[in-house]
Amino acid sequence: MRVCDVYIEETFLQNQTLTYLCQDFDVAFGNRVWVNVRGRRMMAFVKSVYEASLDAFEFELQPILSVVDDTAIINQELFEIAEFMSYQTVTPLIRCLQTVLPNKLRPQTNATKPKMTRGIQYIGGADEDTLTKKQREFVERYKEYEFVTLKEARAFYSGYRSLIDKGIFKEVEKEASYQEADIEEAYPRHSLTQVQRKVFESVSFDSAHTYLLHGVTGSGKTELYLQWAEYVLKQNKSVLFLVPEISLTPQMIERVSKRFGKDVGIYHSSLNDQEKYEQYLRVKKGETQIVVGTRSAIFMPFSNLGLIVMDEEHDHSYKQSNMPMYATHDIAHLRSEYHHCPLILGSASPRLESYARALRGNYTLLELPQRINETFPKVNVVDTKEALYQQESGLMTHDLLTAIESRLKRREQVILVLNRRGYMTLLKDAVTQEVLMCPNCDISLNYHKHDNTLKCHQCDYQTKEIPRGSDNQPLKVVGSGVGTQRLQEYLEHRFPNAKVGRMDRDTTTRKNAHEKILTAFRNHEYDILVGTQMIAKGLDIPNVTLVGILNIDTALGHEDFRSVEDTFNLILQASGRSGRGEKQGEVIVQTFNVNHYAIQYAVHNQYKSFFKQEMQYRKLAQYPPYSYLISIVFSDENESNTYRKSQEFLKYFNDENIKVLGPSFILRLRGFHRVRIILKGKNLDEMLRQVHSAYDKIDKGGIRIDVNPMTLM
Repeated sequence: MRVCDVYIEETFLQNQTLTYLCQDFDVAFGNRVWVNVRGRRMMAFVKSVYEASLDAFEFELQPILSVVDDTAIINQELFEIAEFMSYQTVTPLIRCLQTVLPNKLRPQTNATKPKMTRGIQYIGGADEDTLTKKQREFVERYKEYEFVTLKEARAFYSGYRSLIDKGIFKEVEKEASYQEADIEEAYPRHSLTQVQRKVFESVSFDSAHTYLLHGVTGSGKTELYLQWAEYVLKQNKSVLFLVPEISLTPQMIERVSKRFGKDVGIYHSSLNDQEKYEQYLRVKKGETQIVVGTRSAIFMPFSNLGLIVMDEEHDHSYKQSNMPMYATHDIAHLRSEYHHCPLILGSASPRLESYARALRGNYTLLELPQRINETFPKVNVVDTKEALYQQESGLMTHDLLTAIESRLKRREQVILVLNRRGYMTLLKDAVTQEVLMCPNCDISLNYHKHDNTLKCHQCDYQTKEIPRGSDNQPLKVVGSGVGTQRLQEYLEHRFPNAKVGRMDRDTTTRKNAHEKILTAFRNHEYDILVGTQMIAKGLDIPNVTLVGILNIDTALGHEDFRSVEDTFNLILQASGRSGRGEKQGEVIVQTFNVNHYAIQYAVHNQYKSFFKQEMQYRKLAQYPPYSYLISIVFSDENESNTYRKSQEFLKYFNDENIKVLGPSFILRLRGFHRVRIILKGKNLDEMLRQVHSAYDKIDKGGIRIDVNPMTLM
């Protein structure tokens, strides 16, 4: 009797499979099937199909209800990646499969069916004597077509339905598919410099190996990516370009598609479910050899991958922020090994872990120490404390205002980075000075002026009502702090003839908003672009000659082991947006900590000096790369239950070689109290083994495990 083992869509069984009879259904590995589980109809994923005697089972087997797919929805490579993720992130395999696959192929009940397109198909039987001239032309044009969309048929002959009535054509449906666009080759191929040529020739394409390309901003990393891709495409292999932010995909897509004259594959979170499905199928069918995307594009079903490029490899966005909390680097390494192809990690400010691996020889270090235009921007660090002493504005100092004014007069453009969105970042009761807090989180509310709301930037709680005091009267509220909205308003008043754009989470919620804002700025529809860290990296606009970095001290003040590294990266990356063309660039950094080593090394583009000093502190505290970390957060609506869960975990965890920090309470979020345990050790395999062992023995509700976290905030 044919039976199959399946993973059901719910996670309460963890990685345990259930066995069902195949009946007369054609069932195979990788199919989705409908099954009955405790009286509930659930979708499941088929792990294996085999012959077995019913006597071998101690219970009566139920039959599957139906089969969803004609073919496997996942290939063997991606299934093995899901298995790796399951163990590495301590997450049920079914959740990992749901992460790897696009929504329309996920093994879960709410997965919607692919969109269908209606059309017509020729079935013959035309008696030309009974047809009009237009009808004969229509038949002659479309009789060899397998499928003609109704839109196309209507455009050629509005009376096409008369041919259906005559039985010459019939109405049919098929899955909607991506309509490839014609792309003109327009992005020129640049000759490599001597340094670039040496780097280009250092990469081997016949084996799996990781290369760390450390190139200063504007050093020509993208041109190298494109010429490596050109070499790989000539071998009839595929190329994957990864970027950390959706805001960077339009620029990379434009460069790649116009360089090769191809409609490249695109994959990121702004696509709707149908669009993701169509792009996934394009790759699966081999209809495109080039994909540009963000983190989730690492799971595209390539059959012959020849090159993986991770641009801005230092960026936190490459780490998934919810379960399974996978690291794109890990998946990229696996795919590199599977396809025997190189992995290129590119950055002007590599992660300390990546650079350390390169120095140890685990990666090959490739360096581009000079800009293509051989000119770095002039840097001016402004002491905000001194500016306040001189009775200047702490928001925009005299130096920065003067620099903006001179750029506007010369019709040059300005980028201002302020990593706080909203209008006011702190609101208080004017009488008691009590800060207005989110009712669900231990986080202060922000004021957003454009829609007159108080918002929490963690749980997205919002209200237009002013909180009431003990007398049931609305509080008298005063605000302080500056977000991007307030900065934009200030600039519009200060420079009334300038056009000021803003790019942050609030202005990029609509589809294609990132592309529209950046295109408008590139076309000089804005003179000044204000934004959060999303505008601080990767953008290449030659007319930008001034970058201002405001309130950088907020990043330095974060209680996180990476806060200094993140501050260095933000300054270095933002500075790199200035002076990328023929005009001299300038960077102005406003700070209360003028002499902080992260700021000084960043403004002078001294990554190696920063690396050396920061590594000393990491070694002293035994933080990565000198140890591995695992963060385990327990959450519950009841405070005492939260702490009890952490104690229960520790009861089953005992290893003298693994340091345990905690349990300690951290900020309440979304109505849940939270307790965290941090594990620190030298042997990640042993740490994971111990975590799995303890995790298997406890109630798993409300537990979030992050292996090698990018942040402990």
